[in-house]
Amino acid sequence: MAPSAKYGPEVQRVSAETPVEDIIYLLKRDGGVFIRGLISVEDVDKAYDECRHRLENDVEWNGSFFPTLEEETQRAPGLIGLSPTYTKTQMMNSIFQEVCDHFLTTRSWYWWGTEKKESVSKPYVHSCTAMRIGPGGKAQPLHRDDYISHNYHHEIDSWDDERDKNRETALGLFVAGSKITKENGGTQFIPRSHLWGTDRTNPPDVNDCIFAEMEKGDGFLMLASAYHGGGNNVTANDQRLLFATFAVRGYLRQEENQFLAVSQDSAKQYDRPIQAFMGYSMSDPACGYVEQMDPIFVLHPELGREAGPKDF
Repeated sequence: MAPSAKYGPEVQRVSAETPVEDIIYLLKRDGGVFIRGLISVEDVDKAYDECRHRLENDVEWNGSFFPTLEEETQRAPGLIGLSPTYTKTQMMNSIFQEVCDHFLTTRSWYWWGTEKKESVSKPYVHSCTAMRIGPGGKAQPLHRDDYISHNYHHEIDSWDDERDKNRETALGLFVAGSKITKENGGTQFIPRSHLWGTDRTNPPDVNDCIFAEMEKGDGFLMLASAYHGGGNNVTANDQRLLFATFAVRGYLRQEENQFLAVSQDSAKQYDRPIQAFMGYSMSDPACGYVEQMDPIFVLHPELGREAGPKDF
């Protein structure tokens, strides 16, 4: 059965066993999809334990994007260096990786003399942050996360695979570190706003939002072009814990500089796929080299000739 015949018109909540093809279809249709039980509660709790010290020692935010009082919000950026459990179970989650590969891999061709070559740029990590919002935390302004990459959108009625293959620059995964409700600040999200043009004259309206209510371990996948924002925490004593992971096209700059956020000693503790997704890899044909070599050589000088200079 085709995905279009399986699902109702509302933003869907599917199981972690749902075919990735269906999840991709729903993202193209709605801009976001919930995945129940994406990460085990045990792994979520362990990731929280590993980053708790950083959360509890956060500094006050200077601005309006996050609640400004220390007791209202804590953030733990640079999660790769803080939590191996988060890195292996959330950032490298197979569903997230497959969806990122579909939306964010860039393929193009060029002439190299008389030879026609294809260049394939794979996505890599954009940012990795845990956020704990306490009572009194104020809602974020509704925004698109791809404003970071200066992405400009033309208005479309629905997704077209050929026309829109390069429309998205980034994609996010939110994982609930606690039960998340509308009352404790669940993310506000405007369904199908990923189809909107940048030059709309009216701003996004919170009355068009749904709320990303989730049980601990649930995930919410979202295209970075969709309008969203953290909600108000109007509870008396309920803290909302959320892990946020974003990936970006390989030829664009990372929002969070992983090479400074994560020490080389920490990066060396991970396997090659994680190191590559962090940015210790080349974006074809010629982005990201060090001494004209693949940056993996920085972590693994023993690779020698394999990582030596070569044609792009």
